[in-house]
Amino acid sequence: MKYQSKIVVLVSSLLVVCFAEDELKRLRNGFAAQVNNEKITYVLTDYELQDIIINGQTFKKPIIPFGGLNAEEGDPVLPTVTTFYQVAPNKSYSIEVNIQSSEFVENIDIAPHQTWDPVTDEITLPFKRNIDLYTSDEPYPQKQASISQTIVFRDLPVVKVAFMPFRYHPLSRQLEIITSADIDLVETGNIEPLQIPSRRSRVFEPLYESIVVNYSRSTSDEDYQTPSILYILPSNSSNLMANLDILFEWRHKSGYVVNYVSTSTTGSSASSIKNYISNAYGSWTDPPEYVALVGDASGSYSIPTYFENYSSYNGEGDHPYSQLVGGDILPEVILGRLSFSSTTELATIINKTVQYETNPYVSQNWFHSASMVGDPSSSGISTIITCENIREIMEFQGYDDVRTIYNSPFPSQMVSDLNAGLTFFNYRGYWGVSGFGNGNINSLSNGFKLPVATVITCGTGSFASGTSISEAFVRAGTPTQPKGAVASVGTATLGTHTMFNNVVDMGFYYGIFSDGMETAGAALARGKLNLYLNYPNNPNNYVNIFTHWNNLIGDPALRMWTDIPATFTVSHENAMAAGTNFIDVTVMDYFNMPVEEAYVTILKGDDVIFKSAFSDAFGHVSLPISTTSTGDVDITVVKRNYIPYQGQFQIIDQAVNVNAIEGGYTIDDDSEGSSIGNANGIVNGGETIELTIPVYNYGTDEAQGLYCKLTSDGDLVTFLTDSLYIGSLLSGMTANIDQPFVFEVQASAMENDNLDLRLFVEDVNGTSWWSEIEVFSAGSLLEANAVIVRDDPTYGNDILDPGETAELEIELLNNGSVIATSVVGRLYSNFSGIEMLDDQGYWPVILADGMSTNNTDRFEVSAAEDVIPGTRVDLLIDLESTTGLSTSLSIPFQIGIKDVNDPLGPDAYGYYAYDSGDMLYSNAPYFNWIEIDPLFSGLGTQLPLSDYGDNQDDVTTVSLPFTFKFYGIDYDQISVSSNGWVSLGSTSMQSFRNYHIPGPGGPSPMIAVFWDDLMTTSSGGRVYKWYDEENNQFIIEWSRLRTFDNNSLETFQVILRDAQHYFTPTGDGEILIQFADFNNTSTGNF
Repeated sequence: MKYQSKIVVLVSSLLVVCFAEDELKRLRNGFAAQVNNEKITYVLTDYELQDIIINGQTFKKPIIPFGGLNAEEGDPVLPTVTTFYQVAPNKSYSIEVNIQSSEFVENIDIAPHQTWDPVTDEITLPFKRNIDLYTSDEPYPQKQASISQTIVFRDLPVVKVAFMPFRYHPLSRQLEIITSADIDLVETGNIEPLQIPSRRSRVFEPLYESIVVNYSRSTSDEDYQTPSILYILPSNSSNLMANLDILFEWRHKSGYVVNYVSTSTTGSSASSIKNYISNAYGSWTDPPEYVALVGDASGSYSIPTYFENYSSYNGEGDHPYSQLVGGDILPEVILGRLSFSSTTELATIINKTVQYETNPYVSQNWFHSASMVGDPSSSGISTIITCENIREIMEFQGYDDVRTIYNSPFPSQMVSDLNAGLTFFNYRGYWGVSGFGNGNINSLSNGFKLPVATVITCGTGSFASGTSISEAFVRAGTPTQPKGAVASVGTATLGTHTMFNNVVDMGFYYGIFSDGMETAGAALARGKLNLYLNYPNNPNNYVNIFTHWNNLIGDPALRMWTDIPATFTVSHENAMAAGTNFIDVTVMDYFNMPVEEAYVTILKGDDVIFKSAFSDAFGHVSLPISTTSTGDVDITVVKRNYIPYQGQFQIIDQAVNVNAIEGGYTIDDDSEGSSIGNANGIVNGGETIELTIPVYNYGTDEAQGLYCKLTSDGDLVTFLTDSLYIGSLLSGMTANIDQPFVFEVQASAMENDNLDLRLFVEDVNGTSWWSEIEVFSAGSLLEANAVIVRDDPTYGNDILDPGETAELEIELLNNGSVIATSVVGRLYSNFSGIEMLDDQGYWPVILADGMSTNNTDRFEVSAAEDVIPGTRVDLLIDLESTTGLSTSLSIPFQIGIKDVNDPLGPDAYGYYAYDSGDMLYSNAPYFNWIEIDPLFSGLGTQLPLSDYGDNQDDVTTVSLPFTFKFYGIDYDQISVSSNGWVSLGSTSMQSFRNYHIPGPGGPSPMIAVFWDDLMTTSSGGRVYKWYDEENNQFIIEWSRLRTFDNNSLETFQVILRDAQHYFTPTGDGEILIQFADFNNTSTGNF
């Protein structure tokens, strides 16, 4: 969508700028991954040609959302956008760019890139221009896109793709603006496979989803590793183990693989420690996801840190320990440091951590309490705006006591809030923390009401010498009388910058409350990633610097409280007979409702038993018992914002105890006797199986009158013989039952389907035992690998465009171990804009681990002319085969390619955004300015907003004359900011700096009309409201405001329409935005 000098954006049951997050994940930074193809679509959603004066001459500088700069000094300033794409770890790639649509601007002078002084924000002299390039008849750039070598983000191989959606012809002074393009990834060969773990990490998945355009989660638990943490101990750690074992035991009981090593083994240098971590990452079965450095950077118990050389400050930081593969800043592990100088301090830190997680202070009041401290005296009002943003995120998640401290005296108010009890304490200000220091921390009396403290400003994380505030927070108190915080984030050096501190701070809390980060270490990793999202081109190495300077003091695996703790009701047997090979656990909440995705772990001795699994939708989980040794078994259940359950059951000897022998089963499918099959000893769909199960008497006495019955909780089995009589069985003897159990397997059984078999055994006295019989089927397992569009061979673009008819081939991948033959598919869709002209397809043969298309019997489909290009729909396909296969697949599919002349959307809710350039659409708005400023004959009422410059940003709340529905929620009031936005409902935020959307930085919900640092003026720059009762619409106008940066004139308005008079399919209100004076001249200089 291109902004023009006069523009209107109509939201027809839609929102303008702030699309729902699901839509923006599909179109992030303008990029979207085409379904099941190694292809990226780029769509330029909007741009602006900004005036820039250099050395007295006026140039144009293109500005786009999320755009960075890769130009050399003197080259044309053309923005670049970047994304990451998941690729195969053993392949190399090049890219090919196919421009789908573009437009041209004539007689334009593009500014040459100049160097900026980071202190004065002024252009350094002399003026520089690449004369050879500006006098060449070759366009710039000659290549529109670039691709990095394959890099690694923990367990994910990715490439970084950079695209420049502009091409400048210097001699003709013509600028080509590429509004849409396809970027194809082309395999160029094989490379040595990169060192990555073989299984995924659940901890890192929210981070992947933030930046990788084609990442999707797996539905198989087998694809994920067991949670793992590595503790690096100082060489003199022998006297620390009594305390450390308390922490290690808790971590292990809650499901972690726990490893620890001292620097006497790794070596004492930072490089040798990193080498050990790297080896663990590359070779362990469950590589560490978290690494905790146990010790200060110097002193009696030391673990060294790193010192960066990006800046003259040479600040300390642990981040290089996480950079294990490649030269990028993306972490392979998540870090934290347990910094202490005495054994008592270590005991205090460990007791805080374990008690905080397992037995928090029971008063409910503090779990929804937080303190936001913003001191604008040196760092400006953005410190308060940052705190207000975080406060609103918290309140949206249910916090009802978020205290704010924005005026002096700061220390006494901070001490008061901390003593009252907080889950989070956040400070944004300047060096010296507004007079609050280590002495104040040591005077606290908050006890076990321990917050996570973020103090992201100069010097708060300078832990290499002395005791920083972040260290003091975590060390404070004693093991029995704690105080301070349970974890803290601080920033090294006196050279920090407000804008980057704000971004890390907001990213930390956005990670917790919006992205689902559960641990302190993961939240800080998200805060650092927020730097990349907002400054993708790493200006002056500031992304590297602030990623290095911000560090966590505390256990990185600390599970943080964000709600009043709920309690589990956990049901399981208290005693299990030796030889029983499973235990059933049911997890319910206080109201006896099932708890899904609770993590249940059973642990016996030195990992004689160590198994974990998530509970299902019914709160149920079955865990295997792999030993017959007797004794106590710990059982632990954890889930975010639940108090952990810690219980036990016993494995005991019984006088009579009969169970199946693990793994001793025999599968017969040889078509002799009662069996019918292919004689391969493997269960396949459609076969009749004879299953022989030996049982063993683990007891001391003879078992008499034994009766066996085989059952299944699933729907894949029909029993023909399910009951057998054994008779007597002496102690220590095995009964090889002469007769097998017989059952039919449904033809629809696919690869690795569990038949859910259990054996019930009962003796003459009515004593019974159960055994789990693990039998899995082998079969075909089909999934869609690609959709190939066969349109006009001469003019086609391999895309089904609106109004076009094309044939479709669907490439099916067989992930099973059995060949699929004569596969028939029926294609359909619930989307009304696509018609199936031939809905039948055929795949003759799909080999195991092979692929095939229906190229001999294609589908034929037609898209309606009124479908908006870029619309994504689900194609549904029912598949059947002669071998009995029966399955259904859902395949995402895109119709057309969106360009600058198409509306945006729909998002997940259903909103579209049309602008006045979308002239081919009936919903496209036309410019019809409604003047409401009384100075220009309008009828509006001035709002009490006063914003005359730096740190004077303002916001006010006004009542609406009608109820306005927005994303399905009714609102009766809105908040209006002097900085060009409105928020539905009431907010006190005054955000002046626009940020990545969706993301931290602004209020929620929000309509960003013209979000910038604006000023009211005494000579007429004011904000007005007016209810146009005749036309049933409410208008807010920002009239003749000025940008703070360049004093440019801005006049614009937002119009909310009453849905009772303007019909929309969802009943949500229409939003119309109009610009009378539009000058996007604010710039960011670093």
